[in-house]
Amino acid sequence: MALHLSGTTAVATRNKYEILGADVPEETLFKGDLLVASLSESPRSVNSIYYYDNAGSHLFERLCQEETYYLFRTEKDILAKHATSIADITGPISIVELGSGNAEKTTLLFDAYMKQHGRTFYAAIDINRLILESAAVNIFSVTTDLDFLGIVGTYQTGLAQVANLIGPKLLVCLGSTMGNMHDDELHDLLLSAQSALSSGDYLLIGIDLDKETKILEAAYNNQTAILTNLCVLQHLNWRFNGDFQLFQFRHVAFHNKPLYRMESHLEATQEQIINLKNLDFSFRLHKGEMIRTEIMRKVELHAFHKLLDLYNFRPVQHWTDSGQKYAVSLFQLGAEPTELES
Repeated sequence: MALHLSGTTAVATRNKYEILGADVPEETLFKGDLLVASLSESPRSVNSIYYYDNAGSHLFERLCQEETYYLFRTEKDILAKHATSIADITGPISIVELGSGNAEKTTLLFDAYMKQHGRTFYAAIDINRLILESAAVNIFSVTTDLDFLGIVGTYQTGLAQVANLIGPKLLVCLGSTMGNMHDDELHDLLLSAQSALSSGDYLLIGIDLDKETKILEAAYNNQTAILTNLCVLQHLNWRFNGDFQLFQFRHVAFHNKPLYRMESHLEATQEQIINLKNLDFSFRLHKGEMIRTEIMRKVELHAFHKLLDLYNFRPVQHWTDSGQKYAVSLFQLGAEPTELES
């Protein structure tokens, strides 16, 4: 199998994998000027990317095991039940994933595609080469009938390379990743996806559904969620030589019903001045003032499908769990281009 990608031929052979590109520079991901701007706004906020240092990543894995945090296991159960249906609908196709992680859930798709269509090609986009190498090792420990291509980059730069892959594609975005994006971020990602895919290609999205407040708030207020949120301050201290005192903040997560989302915040328990020395930036926090650290969209499915339709992604089919907590939706890119400003 020869795969032409950005002027490079990556030859995928049995039990071999290819990873293209260098790690995304940290200054590209963790932009101090954007952090200063968001901490200067009212209300103050930080980008959720600051969750994902080593400590935060380990805590997120632990969060997925919490009884009240239903998202990971519910999405996995849906894929386990319906991966074969997805493979039947799309036919033989290359699977492209935004973020590989350990590829535990995506392996359910691989199994279905290989059983239905034989040897399958998989490309994963991630910012870190080591993550992609680890995913490849995990995948090849359970299957031998897959070709793996890792693309190191942001979602946008990776998708620009995916546009050069030959043949029909299924773009996969699991873990309610789109649910963590603000409107401008989601807009940019969907435009990039639209550009990377050809008419007739597919998009598979995992997304959390709006539901009872008590279920949502229980998922984001367990002990691991609290520690994960506080680790954002620890990350800021390490990266920007800051002096946040973690014991002077408390975790606050609530269901913002009018905006169809959960929000995580850190509330100052006393007045304080924060210094981020590497950014030459200081600001005062009043007692009770909050810093928003994350949003988690909880969608009404019809409205979400209508949003995707604006980008020419037509809903094909969706699957939910028995409790209607979570959905996996399959879309197909239409033939008619959609005119949207970038």
